[in-house]
Amino acid sequence: MSGAPLVAVIGHQNVGKSTLVNRLVGRREAIAHETPGVTRDRLEMPVRWRGREFTVIDTGGLVSRPRGVEAVVARQALRAAEEADLILLMVDVQGGITAEDETLAERLRRSNRPVLVTANKVDGEAQEPLAAEFHGLGLGEPVPVSALHGRGTGELLDRIVDLIPDQAEPQVEDEARFSIVGRPNVGKSSLFNRLVREDRVVVHDEPGTTRDSVDSLVELDGRQVRFVDTAGFRRAGMTEGVEYYGLVRAIRAIDRAHVALLVIDATEGLTGEDKRVAARVWEAGRGLVVAMNKWDLVPSGERAERFVRLERQLRLFHGAPVLRISALTGAGVGRIAPALISVHEAWSRRVPTAEVNRVLEEATAAHPPPGGGRLLYATQVRASPPTFVLFGGRVPVPTYRRYLEGVLRDSFGLGGTPIRLVFRARRASGRAPGRARAGRRGGR
Repeated sequence: MSGAPLVAVIGHQNVGKSTLVNRLVGRREAIAHETPGVTRDRLEMPVRWRGREFTVIDTGGLVSRPRGVEAVVARQALRAAEEADLILLMVDVQGGITAEDETLAERLRRSNRPVLVTANKVDGEAQEPLAAEFHGLGLGEPVPVSALHGRGTGELLDRIVDLIPDQAEPQVEDEARFSIVGRPNVGKSSLFNRLVREDRVVVHDEPGTTRDSVDSLVELDGRQVRFVDTAGFRRAGMTEGVEYYGLVRAIRAIDRAHVALLVIDATEGLTGEDKRVAARVWEAGRGLVVAMNKWDLVPSGERAERFVRLERQLRLFHGAPVLRISALTGAGVGRIAPALISVHEAWSRRVPTAEVNRVLEEATAAHPPPGGGRLLYATQVRASPPTFVLFGGRVPVPTYRRYLEGVLRDSFGLGGTPIRLVFRARRASGRAPGRARAGRRGGR
């Protein structure tokens, strides 16, 4: 299961973490015992559900003032939480909210990982109301389960696969990757060569991952960035013709990059082909910066109106910086690198779950969803691009979806990057016992 998403189970001692892990795995792997502190080592085991695979991590119990071995166990557990794609905070409904729960919840509210409060020891309907107390942890709606009897574990597994990425989210390397794309003869080669002639820039060419591809590593102010597939910009005798940098090659460069710099000819305006390339960048989940090249050739009396018209045409690509430049004279070129880096930071940004819910709660209070219903809980499940899962009622109409997307974009500085919103309807609680016990390797 190499590359499978990681789900860490954490909580204070004797809340049933190992029992739950055994239930999810479908066999007895972790040592489960009523004596506190039995689990000390970090255990990783595969789980399969609804055709999806993930790795569950069983961790040792946390205490208020750990010393000695307990301190080592705590460090291991917290490290597992930092590495995980999803965190299950395990609590005991029979004991209520403890000081350890509150301390851990406070830490997790600052985390940029999604968290599911898993309220254990709900052995029957009589205990279900006890789970509501754990709303007070500020981490969303608790999922009531009985790890011992299997009650509610089907619902928990459904929630897990809703929140984990399709595969373990790769760490976005420190080296940002940019591509320069656009129609032939808009000035891509001239712009690239102008960029790498700027002060404090060092360029190294190295083979790329595609045939005949050469990447340029650029060191700018101590930060290394990569311009992908630049062979056609720097190789003597090569031109920008369709034969070299056609649509297929542009798509390849977009897919390899984190952020694309779309170069358009300001004297011609935004063409249909420009729009198709920009749409491909957005659909691929990449950040976008637009450079209007040859701005010096636009008559001075037409510039203000033309810039407004181009910005209006590009509104579909929310917040993408639009820069007026001249690769020939160098005017405006100095603004390109900061714009690319700023969009890259937005593209790879993670927002703490508590902040996501605060912003959406205010947004839905100001403008409730049409047709009733309400959002119960939301979390960012991945970055690159930012992707959020929202739990609640029905999937909203497109206009309200765009409203929520705009709120998130403005609140967290996500201009120039696509935002993915995934809506999950709230499932009915109280699964049939037979189905609840289906949480075993091999799925249902």
